[in-house]
Amino acid sequence: MIRIEPYKDEEVNDILKKLLANTEFLSFVEKNLNNKESKFLSLPGSKFLAMQLFKGKIKNIHTVDDFQNQMKKVLSSVIDKTIERFTYSGVERLDKTKPYLFIGNHRDITLDSALCNNAITENGHETTFNAIGDNLADVSWMGDLLRLNKCFIIPRSGESKKEIYSNLMRSSSFIKETLESGNHVWIAQKQGRSKDGKDYTDSAVLKMLHMSLRKEISFEEITDKYNIVTCSISYEIDPLAKEKITSNSEEEKKYGEDVSHIFKGIMNNKGQVHLSIGEQIKGRFNVEELTKKIDSEIIKNYKLWETNEYAFKFLKDNLHDSSLRRAKNYYDELLATVTKDELNDIMTQYANPVLAKEGLNL
Repeated sequence: MIRIEPYKDEEVNDILKKLLANTEFLSFVEKNLNNKESKFLSLPGSKFLAMQLFKGKIKNIHTVDDFQNQMKKVLSSVIDKTIERFTYSGVERLDKTKPYLFIGNHRDITLDSALCNNAITENGHETTFNAIGDNLADVSWMGDLLRLNKCFIIPRSGESKKEIYSNLMRSSSFIKETLESGNHVWIAQKQGRSKDGKDYTDSAVLKMLHMSLRKEISFEEITDKYNIVTCSISYEIDPLAKEKITSNSEEEKKYGEDVSHIFKGIMNNKGQVHLSIGEQIKGRFNVEELTKKIDSEIIKNYKLWETNEYAFKFLKDNLHDSSLRRAKNYYDELLATVTKDELNDIMTQYANPVLAKEGLNL
């Protein structure tokens, strides 16, 4: 039976010892120490020394808070080096006395929730518990790292319908217990990342949230029980735009592909990034109505960039808008690495948020 819950403080030391004994994990870390970013790492023997320093830092971690403090430093470095400008809005509306259920659009495997946490912790809130798919635990050491960082599992598969139902009920119960104990939860609006630029909520996610509440309240009362707010994140540049074309094909996912995508998403250029937290959703809604409400909030609050506008104009009218020079340069550089058909697919990813806003008559 798959473990749903994140790790607790008393488990941290044993899990870290296991990670330090995992040759696949250590090999991945060493392989991805970036020589180009550091003159020191280009020197002979420097990677060995860096690995010893890395192991030493791990040995000083004894609690989940310790681990998250290290991850906060990593995220700060990622923002400085790979994001030209990170902005956010709506955080000031959050009440520090309330636990929130953040329902967000999903563009990057780990950064969506990480950047949400960066925004709220800078404003005096605690970090969220973060929902992830069980596919991210397929590589055992990645599952360990994520569970150390307050991530819990939403199962996508099982050997029988009964097992799938049981696992989803466990996830729903964990979310209920977490919110009732005064902690925040972040969950994506649908299973998996948006690979086509369309941010639409899967009603199955909302039904799962209600599973553990059925004996207490009707679905229409879920917004009374949970303080639901939307998170709308937009990246000027999607570092995995090319990979998402392949992911949309019928090719079977390779072992470790998610790990590779996590690393590329973290390390590669993202241009400007904006996170918008919506107003708390209040009122009575059935499943279909709440699904549409969340969609409208996420789409309304999604910040469009030049990359979105340029792609939309090009695909709609074959118009090269020379005033959007920044976006034109980005697509010109992309064309040197992909075919014209692939570029059209990538531009469609960027154009779809514009279409979504037009659909809302914004």
